[in-house]
Amino acid sequence: MKRMAVHDGTFHADDVFGVALMQSIYNDLEIIRTRDEELLKTCDIISDVGNGKYDHHQVDKIRRENGIPYCGFGLLWRDFGISYINAKFPELVDLKEQQEVAEKVDTIFIQQIDADDNGVDVMTSQVPIMTLCDIIYTFIPTGAGKDEVEKGFFEAVEFAKKILYKITKKFVDSYENYRMIKNELEKQNVQQSHILVLEKSVPWKDTVLELDRNENVLYVVYQDVTGSWCTQTVPKEVNSFTARKDLPKTWGGLNNDDLSKLTGIENCIFCHPALFICGNKTKEGAISMAKVAVKNKID
Repeated sequence: MKRMAVHDGTFHADDVFGVALMQSIYNDLEIIRTRDEELLKTCDIISDVGNGKYDHHQVDKIRRENGIPYCGFGLLWRDFGISYINAKFPELVDLKEQQEVAEKVDTIFIQQIDADDNGVDVMTSQVPIMTLCDIIYTFIPTGAGKDEVEKGFFEAVEFAKKILYKITKKFVDSYENYRMIKNELEKQNVQQSHILVLEKSVPWKDTVLELDRNENVLYVVYQDVTGSWCTQTVPKEVNSFTARKDLPKTWGGLNNDDLSKLTGIENCIFCHPALFICGNKTKEGAISMAKVAVKNKID
């Protein structure tokens, strides 16, 4: 059995997520919260305390290329991120993809925690923001004693395990989604139809924009989580609200029977006033709406 040490007393997102990470890799990992140097010597992994490899309280901090300094969690992820991905997502076997996932988790998620714990302000807003670091801190009850803090720490760790898993899974799933969308683009005659049909709702915009450089696909049809089907416009570029082709102007803001009567297509549900998405109760209906939209002349 391996032993891991973090400091006792008040805890933060850094040490909480560090423990969550390592316990997800080593199921029987024993956690000791202490600053006692003799106890620290008995541990295999020491983070956020002890001035060692996974501490970050030295004057000469280790920094990323962008200048964001590492904290204990970031240092652990740097060395054990791939091990975590192997442990939790064994289906992702390509080393390059594993490395890309680990880098994305660090960039999108961990760096915010590292920056906060090192006193680096990376959040800019005119309104108050409750960050994940703030949320972790709420696990310490007001006026808590030592036992209550200890209990709160391990409650926070269980919460952190779920967050870390969900965030990593999002990036792991993106590879499966990419391959699925690539296959559908090759199978379907999008050059002629200008419509891509997906059997399930997955993030598709980035992949379609990357693979469909000739802008053949104007609309993507997919099943919504509610069971209905959507027809959605393809944006001209990432994070753009400008579509390759809008839905027909006359559809905007109409719902149910009003929309069905106008389009001549049964089971219509809605069309957004901004003309970027519409819905139908059936797959066939959504495809029909897409076909009409393709043929529609731009006003």
